[in-house]
Amino acid sequence: MTPTPLTADAVLALAPDAASAQAARRLAAPGNWPTLNAPASSLWGECQGSGRTPYLTGVDLSGPAPTTPAFKCSCPSRKLPCKHALALLLLHATHADSFGQAAPPQSLQTWLDGRAARAATTTPVTAAPDPAAQAKRRAAREKKVSLGLDQLQTFLKDLIRDGLAHATARPYSDWDTQAARLVDAQAPGAARLVRQIPDHLSDPAALLAHLGRLYLLTEAWPRRDTLSGAQQADLRAALGFPIDSAGVLAGSGLQARWQVMGQSVTEEDTLSTRRTWLTSGDHTALLLDFSAAGRPFPPALPPGVTLQAEVCHAPGTVPQRALLRGEATPTRPEAPPPGLTLDALLDRHGAALALNPWLERTAHLTGPLHIVPGDPWHAQDHTGRLPMSGRNPTLLALSGGHPVTLYAEWNGETLTPLSALHAGTLHPLRAVSDA
Repeated sequence: MTPTPLTADAVLALAPDAASAQAARRLAAPGNWPTLNAPASSLWGECQGSGRTPYLTGVDLSGPAPTTPAFKCSCPSRKLPCKHALALLLLHATHADSFGQAAPPQSLQTWLDGRAARAATTTPVTAAPDPAAQAKRRAAREKKVSLGLDQLQTFLKDLIRDGLAHATARPYSDWDTQAARLVDAQAPGAARLVRQIPDHLSDPAALLAHLGRLYLLTEAWPRRDTLSGAQQADLRAALGFPIDSAGVLAGSGLQARWQVMGQSVTEEDTLSTRRTWLTSGDHTALLLDFSAAGRPFPPALPPGVTLQAEVCHAPGTVPQRALLRGEATPTRPEAPPPGLTLDALLDRHGAALALNPWLERTAHLTGPLHIVPGDPWHAQDHTGRLPMSGRNPTLLALSGGHPVTLYAEWNGETLTPLSALHAGTLHPLRAVSDA
C-alpha cells in the first residue's frame, strides 16, 4: 500500500522542538540536496552541510497510518527526527517532482531491510483476557474512585461552608494536595478539574459553576447503576477512565465523507492534547491525540481536506469523541453548510450540556461574524456577541473588515476560532496568546 504523503503542517508537527522546525524550513530547498529520491515507501537524500561529505538521510514510510515515520541520518544530532530528516519530508511535501526513484545506498538499504524483516517476523502476542481478573481490577479501581470522591465531597462542602470569598486566600497547596489524592484514587479527570479551580477564583459565578460540576461527579458516581449506559459513559469519561478503543472500533460506524474542519492543541503539565474536528452533515467527530514529555504528535489530518472514512463514536449522550476505522482516503470537497448565528450556537451548546453536564467544549461553524478587536476580542452578529480567546491577526487579514464565517470551539466562556471560511476555502488559524 502506498503511504499517504504528509502535508507540510503534519511534518512540522513531528519536530522535537521549535528550533528543529525552523532549521528544517531553511534546509527544505532542492538546492541544498544534491541527491533526492523516493523509492517505494521510503525517502532518501544527501544534504550538503558544512563538511566535505553530505549527510545521508533516510525516512521509512512503510508503517501503517498514522504511525510516525522512522528516521536515519549520518549527522551527529541526537534529536529525533533531526533537522535533515524533517527537511527531507518537507521537500517531499512541497517539491515531490524533484525526487527520483533510485534505490538507496547499501547502508540505508540494510536499515530498511532490517526494519521490514522485523515487521514481518514480529507477531503481536495477545493473550485472551481473563474476565475474572478484569472484573477484579475494575472493582479495585472503582473502590479507589469511591474513596477519592468521598474525600472530594467533604473538601467541597468545607469550601462552601467557609464561603467562596475565602477561597482566594487558600494556598495553592490546598488545590494541589486534593488533586494529588484524586490521582492516587485513579480519578485523573476529577483531579484536573480541581487543578483548574484557581483559574476561576476571580469570578465567583464561574467558580460556583465549576465547583457544581465537581460536586455533581461526587453525587453521580454512587448512583451510577441508576444511569443509562450513555450517561455512565459520560461519567466515566469525566472521571478520566480511558475509552475502550477496541470496543468502539468493534461497534457500528458511520461511513461518509468527512471534512476536517480544524485543530487545536492544549497543554497541561507534561501532557499535550490535540483535538481534530470532523463534520459530515449534522454529525461531528472529535479525534484526540496525546503527546507526553514533549514527544511529537502522530501525523495530523490537515484542516480543509475532505475524506472518505468510517467514523466510530465512543459511547455517550452527545456523539462527539470518535475513532477512525480503517484508511481515510481524500475525496472531492463538499460545500460547507450555512453558519449558525451566535444565538443558535449557544442553544446547541446548552442542549449538549443538558445531556452531558461535564462536556467541556463543542465546536460549530458559525457566521457570518464581525470580528471586533479589543481586550478581549469579540465575535459579533445581529443576535449578540461572544468573547474570543487570544488574538488572530490572520483572521483580520482574511476578513478585511468584512463578516467572516468561522469554525470555532466554545467552552462556555470564550470562542476559539480554529479555521476561517474565505472564498470557499477553509483556512486554519493559529491564535496569538495574550500572555
